[in-house]
Amino acid sequence: MIPEPIAIVGIGCRFPGGVHSPVSFWNLLQNGRDAITEIPSDRWNVNKFYHPDPVEPGKMYSRWGGFLDRIDQFDAKFFGISSAEAARIDPQQRLLLETAWESLEDAGLVPEHLAGSDTGVFIGVLNRDYSYIQMDERNRDAINAHTIVSSNLNLVPNRISYCFDFTGPSLPIDAGCASSLVAVHFACSSLWNGECSLALAGGVNVIFKPEVSIAMSKAFLLSADGRCKSFDAAADGFVRAEGVGVVVLKPLSHAIADGDAIYATIRSSAVSQNGRGSSFTAPEALAQQAVMQKAYQRTGILPQQVQYVETQGSGSPMGDEIEAKAIGAVIGSDRSLGNECAIGSVKTNIGHMEAAAGIGGLIKAALAVSHRQIPPNLHFQTPNPKIPWEELRLRVPQFLEPLINKDNQPPIVSVNGFGLGGTNVHVILQGVESLPIDTAIANQPQIFLTSARSPEALKAFAKAYIEFFTAQDNAAISLADICYTTSLRRSHHSYRLAMVVDSKKQLVEHLVAFLAQESRPSMFSGYIEQHKNSRVEENPGTECAQMLNSLAERYTLEDSIDWNAIYPHGGCFVRLPSYPWQRQRYWQESEASRQDRLGESNNVEASSVVGSKIAEQIDIVEQWSVAVNSQRTDLLSTYIQAQIIQALECEPVQLDVQKPLNSMGIDSLMAVSLRNHIVTNLKIELPIEQFIASPSIAELAQACHEQLILKNLIPTIQIANVVEEIEELTL
Repeated sequence: MIPEPIAIVGIGCRFPGGVHSPVSFWNLLQNGRDAITEIPSDRWNVNKFYHPDPVEPGKMYSRWGGFLDRIDQFDAKFFGISSAEAARIDPQQRLLLETAWESLEDAGLVPEHLAGSDTGVFIGVLNRDYSYIQMDERNRDAINAHTIVSSNLNLVPNRISYCFDFTGPSLPIDAGCASSLVAVHFACSSLWNGECSLALAGGVNVIFKPEVSIAMSKAFLLSADGRCKSFDAAADGFVRAEGVGVVVLKPLSHAIADGDAIYATIRSSAVSQNGRGSSFTAPEALAQQAVMQKAYQRTGILPQQVQYVETQGSGSPMGDEIEAKAIGAVIGSDRSLGNECAIGSVKTNIGHMEAAAGIGGLIKAALAVSHRQIPPNLHFQTPNPKIPWEELRLRVPQFLEPLINKDNQPPIVSVNGFGLGGTNVHVILQGVESLPIDTAIANQPQIFLTSARSPEALKAFAKAYIEFFTAQDNAAISLADICYTTSLRRSHHSYRLAMVVDSKKQLVEHLVAFLAQESRPSMFSGYIEQHKNSRVEENPGTECAQMLNSLAERYTLEDSIDWNAIYPHGGCFVRLPSYPWQRQRYWQESEASRQDRLGESNNVEASSVVGSKIAEQIDIVEQWSVAVNSQRTDLLSTYIQAQIIQALECEPVQLDVQKPLNSMGIDSLMAVSLRNHIVTNLKIELPIEQFIASPSIAELAQACHEQLILKNLIPTIQIANVVEEIEELTL
């Protein structure tokens, strides 16, 4: 039985070269940009670890790589994560949280609506650099409970599932360089088997330490000039790179019914292992051929229908030859001259992203199908003479080429991958025909909405929308589709902006006025602390501007509107700018480790553990025993606040004693630690369940007070100004 195609409905990605979205990635690809740079100074001191002689002990012979920007920054507040935990979370997890959100926005899926769903998460990951930094013997004093929880690779997908409240399979995949493409295979299998109805699949790779690059240098795997020259005679290895990519997958029938925008469909995939081949680490041509044949047999597509293969293509002379011959034996067979299959590799643009390499190739292939173009393969000057190109019916595209329908069918492309250790994977993609768009009548009033989780993010969103709406590439997007998307296909956060406009020109003018803090008719902004569901009893129609103004104002003041009543016949989803993250630096590393990596000292404390003064041991029981009864609960409340501030490693502030602990960033691990500190210092008994249930500070203080009374403690010493002394610790 041929499986139902799986639709790729959303993409989130961060790749070298400043790529932060599918749009910027496609711009890099179609323009043939090379994103490789010298190793940044915040990764390691390249002069300290570089030597042109490959056999030089402790040195690497490459100075190059593909790197992400602002790798140490994260919007922890958006995800409700404390500073203490954020600093210890592997940046791979942090990158994936943001990218997963972006992929869902790109798909027009509201994350809050997916809470509790059987959505699956499948992530390729293998790098442990930050874990090694955290577990370094010079960093022992800074290790806490979050260190182990935040560094285990199995928790990379699990954190996404937890933060978004997904209940489907949540699996890390380590298959070497094939990891993220294998993750896509298992995501599709899970959808086909009914284990989940929606899936996020992808991979991540970040590079902080030089040791792996040194090891790769000793194995002569790296390109000396830092360029992947895939299938070229001058190929001499790959260049390491960072990256993160996530695709949102669902059955094609569901995507069509939901009105999703579809990049491409996955028709089939297959995974295999070399077994006992010629070498434990070398690729095997016959094994690659077998996995390709299995993938095509499952879907009924003929290999000869494939127009392009996104290859592993890492620039290894032997690996390129073996892969090309395997592709030629399966996909190049029974082709006539002039009907060659194009092959290429995204590694020539952005380097080898290791665990994220496969998802980078898959996203490139999906974008190629969506845009009906094949991007050029860089650094290809002289074809590898060991590859019989004409016989294999293969070629390497050197310019942007059209990707056309054949036999009245959308184009078919495939993605090939293999990993160190023998894993092989092959994924087949096909385009979809564009559905006719019902263009809305122009110059009708529409409600435009945007929202964020902070005032700064709301302003950043307004700026992003202005740039988006004034870009020539987006001129064809209708106002009605924009407003439908912001109403029903985006999250609604607490800080809100709404306006009733009748043209994109007026929309831009209103956004500019908002940033200038100028008022405009039919423009409203406000803050909603708790969302309420309200009904719109009747469809106001697009001509009732007064009703639209009323709804816009209500949206920013008190209500969460049922926007389905405004759009009873649905609408056309369009992709809009993603959430503007408000990132801060979170990093935890000993100064000795930092100096070893970077070869320099740092005047700024590398590991900022706030609250050392609060950590001073104070006999709170004696202080409570001599305080007047009216002050005892306040004393305990101030003491608990100090303990929480120390646990969160945040700046001393006055906490809201009525809010539950989890709203402050206290998770179960912190709650257990907090409980242990309190019961030890106060010498009382409080059940751990009481802390896990996330009470408020006031409730905890009252519980502690009652327990101390039960102990029938009698004042034994006098301590003056008890409350004032403790309160000073939180100022």
